[in-house]
Amino acid sequence: MDRHSRALWFRSRCQECDLSGTRPTHDKIAQGSIHSLGQAYMRSQSPLIDEFSTSTIALILWSMRRPVQQETPELAREIELGPGASDHSPENPSNTVSWAFPEGGRQAWTCLLGSCLLMFPSFGFQTAIGSVQDYISTNQLAGYSIRDIGWITAILVFLTLFLGVQVGPLFDRYGPRILLICGTAASFVSYILLAQCTKYWHFILCLSILGGVASAVITTVSIAVLSHWFHRRRALASGLCMGGSSVGGAVIPLILQTLFPRYGWKWSIRVIAFIALGCYAVGVILVQGRLPTSSRTSAATIDFRAFRSLRLCFLTVAVFAFEFIIFGCAALLPTYVRFAGLSTDVQFYSLVALNSMSFLGRVLPGFAADQIGRFNILLCLVVITLIIMAAVWLPFGSRDEATLYAVVTIFGFGSGGWLSLAPVCAGQLCRTEEYGRYYGTIYFVAAFGVLLTVPVGGDLLQSTTPQVLIGFYSAVLLVGLIGLALSRWALLDWKWKWKVKV
Repeated sequence: MDRHSRALWFRSRCQECDLSGTRPTHDKIAQGSIHSLGQAYMRSQSPLIDEFSTSTIALILWSMRRPVQQETPELAREIELGPGASDHSPENPSNTVSWAFPEGGRQAWTCLLGSCLLMFPSFGFQTAIGSVQDYISTNQLAGYSIRDIGWITAILVFLTLFLGVQVGPLFDRYGPRILLICGTAASFVSYILLAQCTKYWHFILCLSILGGVASAVITTVSIAVLSHWFHRRRALASGLCMGGSSVGGAVIPLILQTLFPRYGWKWSIRVIAFIALGCYAVGVILVQGRLPTSSRTSAATIDFRAFRSLRLCFLTVAVFAFEFIIFGCAALLPTYVRFAGLSTDVQFYSLVALNSMSFLGRVLPGFAADQIGRFNILLCLVVITLIIMAAVWLPFGSRDEATLYAVVTIFGFGSGGWLSLAPVCAGQLCRTEEYGRYYGTIYFVAAFGVLLTVPVGGDLLQSTTPQVLIGFYSAVLLVGLIGLALSRWALLDWKWKWKVKV
């Protein structure tokens, strides 16, 4: 805070002090002294005055605004936060908001539970989309190529990421409740309409466009609202929230595997729709914001000037590669199994194995990252996954079911860690107030990787062999590994160090 800002802050605090006579005389004398000191502080150029602690003045003023009371943990937290950390107003005490993050408690954990329930049928359906894509490619859209059908899935996930960046300012302005009601209603309608789809353009409108817009709102708000309740534990909370989508990605294929042979397409999707409706209803009730909404226009969430930073450029390349591989494998895995000549059950169970381990991968690496470093853990996960893909999955993955399950579980754990740690690594590259721009810019670019991966991978799978597809994804992951390593190197001012927590 510069001299001018401190002066303005000091003047506003002085004006808030109550001079109505309700304080003891010695408090009035103290206030007069503080006012005199403040005037000198604002006018003087003396280094002795300039070095006077702003927080000390804040503490004195704060004590004059409140009755004498015994210090509590909450009180100590508020003092520790310093100026600007509280919106307490003596004129309207009912509208007070504590800016100290709860980091837990009944409301915080119920909000997290609600976010998990919202992620289960929204983003969870996208991680299980491979089972849906493979079904329609052999039934309603049997006359279309895998590349053409891949655009349905690609647009769905692309809009979720691309529009999710734009939902952030709406969340700041209107809060979670209105957005969630609109998003969940649109998502339920998209599922109901999906059950009636028979033509290509039906799927594009109902699943890709309507479902993508609805999912963008739900997933963004579900994750963003956690920032109202968690700060120190935000990485853990986000990982658990994203774990809800992993559970959905593991459960939904099992449900569809049971329902498709018995009830066909329409009622299978309708069952998913009503499961989603139940999760949405409970989730909307449990999720609630804590901080007040803002009527101010939010800063731009996409700023290409951020690419002036080399460390951001390299991390963007890495995230692009990660998203390209993760959603490509999730969408094409059942089709890969079919082209490899394995049984139909493996198409569903492979997705279950992938998403089950992805849940662990999104939660457990976060604990290690706090101790060892986010970039370090992310690098380890990428290296291990690349070795498994290139040395095991590429030559042996399509030979038998046991090998496929083994490599898919390792890939699921590693890719889950990529999803949860990459945004946290982005936060290490910038100041806190710049994080929104950095995050939005990175995932704006990564969204185009999601848009391309399924059509490109599907065309490659149909025109070549399953081994070529895995080789291609291994090469893309190698590019991501290089980008991540260069970003870490740039973060260390081009002085590579192995034993440093970063």
